[in-house]
Amino acid sequence: MRLLLSASVLVATACTLPAWSQTAAPAVPATAEPQPEAEVRPPPDEPPGPAAAPTYDRLLEIELLELQLGFEASYDQRSVTAQRRRAFGTRTERQNNRSRSFEETLGVATRGALLDERFALFDIAVRGGLSQDYFAETGRWPARRDHDDGGLFEYDLNLTLFPRGKVSATAYAQRLDSRVPRAFQPSLDRTRERYGTVLTLNDRVVSMRFSFEHEWEELRSRTGSPYDDEQRGRDTFRYEATWNLDRNQQLEFRYEYDDRSERYAGTRTRFDTYRHYLTLNHLLRFGRDNRSSWENLLRLQDESGDLSRDTAEASSRLRLQWTDQFSTDFRAQWLRDAFQDLEAETWRGEVGAAYRFSEALTASAQLYGLQQQQNANADLSEWGAVADLSYSQKNDWGRFSANVSYNHASIQTRNGDRRGIVIAEAVSMRDPQASYLAKQNVDHFSLVVTDASRTRTYLRGRDYVALRIGRFTALRRLATGAIADRETVLVSYVYEVYRDYALDRDRFDVRIQQAFDFGLTPYYAGSLQEERITERGFLRYEPRDVNRHRLGATYRRSGWSAGFEYEYNDDSIDPYQALHANGDVVLWARGQNQLDGKTTFSHFWYDGTRYLDARDALLLDVGLNYRHLLTQQLEASVATLYRFEDDSFYGVTHGVDVTAGMEWRIGYFTLLFEAEYDMLDLPGSRDNTMAFWLKLRRDFPIIAKKAAR
Repeated sequence: MRLLLSASVLVATACTLPAWSQTAAPAVPATAEPQPEAEVRPPPDEPPGPAAAPTYDRLLEIELLELQLGFEASYDQRSVTAQRRRAFGTRTERQNNRSRSFEETLGVATRGALLDERFALFDIAVRGGLSQDYFAETGRWPARRDHDDGGLFEYDLNLTLFPRGKVSATAYAQRLDSRVPRAFQPSLDRTRERYGTVLTLNDRVVSMRFSFEHEWEELRSRTGSPYDDEQRGRDTFRYEATWNLDRNQQLEFRYEYDDRSERYAGTRTRFDTYRHYLTLNHLLRFGRDNRSSWENLLRLQDESGDLSRDTAEASSRLRLQWTDQFSTDFRAQWLRDAFQDLEAETWRGEVGAAYRFSEALTASAQLYGLQQQQNANADLSEWGAVADLSYSQKNDWGRFSANVSYNHASIQTRNGDRRGIVIAEAVSMRDPQASYLAKQNVDHFSLVVTDASRTRTYLRGRDYVALRIGRFTALRRLATGAIADRETVLVSYVYEVYRDYALDRDRFDVRIQQAFDFGLTPYYAGSLQEERITERGFLRYEPRDVNRHRLGATYRRSGWSAGFEYEYNDDSIDPYQALHANGDVVLWARGQNQLDGKTTFSHFWYDGTRYLDARDALLLDVGLNYRHLLTQQLEASVATLYRFEDDSFYGVTHGVDVTAGMEWRIGYFTLLFEAEYDMLDLPGSRDNTMAFWLKLRRDFPIIAKKAAR
């Protein structure tokens, strides 16, 4: 209490300091008559003096100052059961891990202004304390126990200078500890550090921005498993400038330096990459209402280190809007791409046109051609055409829409005794299907799989498996890995060409739907693809023909929706038929209570080929979400998700994820309780995890007022 009173007196004294830039006025007797103020004018032959500098009434203005007292506790229990094959039969092995942790913290948070809100704004939060951790492990080896004590320190600092000025600067530093929930897997503890500075020049003609940022992130399994531990760091410097030459012309310049490091999931595998990235973009608008434009782009990326990729690009696009209905596009591009000592140089040209017949009907066409040369790899030439017709019209029942497109491509390879490369091919990983790469005869040792931002590298055998299906390569994610269901990944690889070949592809796509006003939307979507290959060599290439049709409907009403679809896919690689159903509904909504439900169902029947056996796969996801608001201060929620997968090849998988929480706020007191249960039952192993979190926080406001900003 004595400490709090001292802090209050100190802050109050700082907030009531006299203005340092002003002097006290002389006292005036109460009986004195008011005198008229003398008018002072500068001599007529002298210019007026400089404007007076702004004065500041206070040295320090505090909007909020509070003391925070907190307590956190958690308990984790994980049990793994696996069937191990031995020479004389099968043996069941079990392992149990338990952990308890406690944190006692004391923090201070404050925000306000220095001198004046026009000069500097600050926001500071600091928290420190003690932590205790207890671990226990039992299994087929002797039981082990461990105890660890340590300290805790967290901070979040932010300072902004001249926030409303022509030149402004910001500096920040943060350290955060949080939890990362993962479906069907134990959650992870995250430690993140981030600090940097930003300098901005605001001007109507030329605006600039300098920034530097350091990031460090570490993920740690709360169950003690080393397979989830990983670290990622990044240092970035950016310079951006925009020059508005006039109302219709703009020039943008950007430079970025990146230093990234990554240690992946409990292994010694490490990736370090250094990148220089430079872009120059010029845009000119002209013509009637400035609807025509000419855009030029120069781009350069220079990387070194692991998995480095170098890129150089020069492109130009001219768009001419002739009338309200008719427009044309002309594009030219030069691109040089290098990845792991493999280089590809591409020249591409396009010409296209679009015509809007009415508000409902639009047609477009495009003709393109490209030439690609590769060092130590096969050269490639391609030309093609794309035509598209779209129709959307309101009618008496709702809205009818249709889209029809045709695509033709002709590809010719040369120098086929060498290999080809593919850089950053986008692949969607969707259960329970396998995802096939575009090229044939892929070298599996050359596969590099990353996330969409290229900041995380996935490992084969840990996150995904690669299977050879004839001449094609299939990728399938592992349920215990880091790739999420329906996630899009980038795949780079090398493929064998052997001999020259020519490929002609024709593809026809159509989609038709009618959205009725009462909520029903039936639709049909179809794709037809035919490939013809002419080759000169002993190694045969297999054409990939597609005959895919989808027929379904969705029905949406207030509080619920449902959908059903039949899919027929006569793919030359892995043909199948499938039924899909989905639905979501508000099961109960009364007062402060709401219960939502969601489910998806898919059943695949694979016909089999000469490379694959016939099989079937069933996938079911069911989720419930309940939220109860007792009062404005007390809220409780429960979320559950269940997955059932029955694959005649991979076996049966069960997954359960249950999360419950309660938050109670009484004045400056906050209580947060969370519980989580995860279960993943795979063929041959079973993983159960329970976790509990308890967080208490009590705020003691010393100064709390609203800023007049």
